[in-house]
Amino acid sequence: MSNKTSAYQGFSGGMMVHTGYLFGIDKAAPAAPDGRSYSQQGALYGIGGALRVHLWKHLRTGFEGFVTTMPSGLSDQSNVLKDGSYTRIGCGGINADACWRMEKAWPYIGATIGGGAMRSLYMLDGNLNTWDKQADTYFHKQSFFYVTPYVGCDYCLTKKLHLTFRFDWMLAVHRNELVLPTGPRLYFGLMFTH
Repeated sequence: MSNKTSAYQGFSGGMMVHTGYLFGIDKAAPAAPDGRSYSQQGALYGIGGALRVHLWKHLRTGFEGFVTTMPSGLSDQSNVLKDGSYTRIGCGGINADACWRMEKAWPYIGATIGGGAMRSLYMLDGNLNTWDKQADTYFHKQSFFYVTPYVGCDYCLTKKLHLTFRFDWMLAVHRNELVLPTGPRLYFGLMFTH
């Protein structure tokens, strides 16, 4: 049983899966051999986790990390990219949120600050399943600093086990420019609380 007069009020941690939609054309990306431009934007999926310490009545702070993948099959609006093309984002950072502990629902609002990298593989010809040399294949890696505001709610299944739902929008910056693609993500997961 936690001491209500102390700062430390327990901890929570767990895993979340997420989906969403990223948009915005990377203007530095090369054009297709026939001159057509393409846009790597669309649906995504990913997984990650968080660990937080609960302080005082409403504050939670800790760390989190996620990997988000946007394959060309879900995201190439122009039908230029070949199978195997993707954009993958890996990031992690320090988070803090204000949480209101009601009987069954714990709504929260907060933000994460951290860093990460976006890796993009663009295949404009060929096939991923062969060892043939591909003439028009590009790989690009870009590191970034990011701030991610989020809102969410934990639903208390038991005292120790919570379902969590969260919505965020990653704002990533590299050399004073917004990193594209960007967009909303929706999370669903399990949190173990002590």
